[in-house]
Amino acid sequence: QIQSAANIDSVFYAKQFLAPKMLDDTMTWLQTIPDYLQTSASNRTITGLTEEEMSLQHNGKWTRLKHARRKVALFDGTLSSYELPPILQRISNTLVSIGAFPSTNPPNHVLVNEYQPGEGIMPHTDGPAYESCTATISLGGSDVIFKLRPRQHFTAHEHCDQARNVQQKLDLILHGNGSLIVFRDDAYLEHTHEISEGVFEETTESGTCGNDLSGGTIVKRGYRISLTFRCKKVTKSTKVMEVI
Repeated sequence: QIQSAANIDSVFYAKQFLAPKMLDDTMTWLQTIPDYLQTSASNRTITGLTEEEMSLQHNGKWTRLKHARRKVALFDGTLSSYELPPILQRISNTLVSIGAFPSTNPPNHVLVNEYQPGEGIMPHTDGPAYESCTATISLGGSDVIFKLRPRQHFTAHEHCDQARNVQQKLDLILHGNGSLIVFRDDAYLEHTHEISEGVFEETTESGTCGNDLSGGTIVKRGYRISLTFRCKKVTKSTKVMEVI
């Protein structure tokens, strides 16, 4: 468990989670993911598809996000007649066996993100569609600084609780050779997470970085792939990604 100056519960980090053989196998498998190709024929019939049918079209394929430069590949095990690929299921089982997820709510949803050097992701939460636990594995060899920040809390007079927002910050260097970060409960529900854009970034000397308390480490960003495991709550409808 990460110990830092921040009072954030339930953040765990392992620098080398995937064994070298599993790391190589995963990187090889990632190269086999096909691209989603939207044809004119599929575009004409898209209005006649259900949400689940639309999700199945994109499921397991690289898709470029509509409002971001990066590519993602979604593997949604909650869709009917679909199971996670064996290599993802194996990792999911391992996450349960180490206690990252309870056996009653194992990961059934994996989002793969491909980041080019310097690309990041804006502050966001994973939201109520999932159980309150996220596990992310970093691949590709590039390190990044992962940032947890408190969600904005306001008083009855709509003044932001500045003391809370200043105190509860946490940074972590995510190493790109099979590292694992797990955050849940308070860290999941009461904080946003983000990765800033830029090729170079430096850890602060304020003790904010949980695995570099002295600070001053310069992180050079390169190519990175993240695998994010979550347990999606099963509902009657399936949210569709906004894609082009």
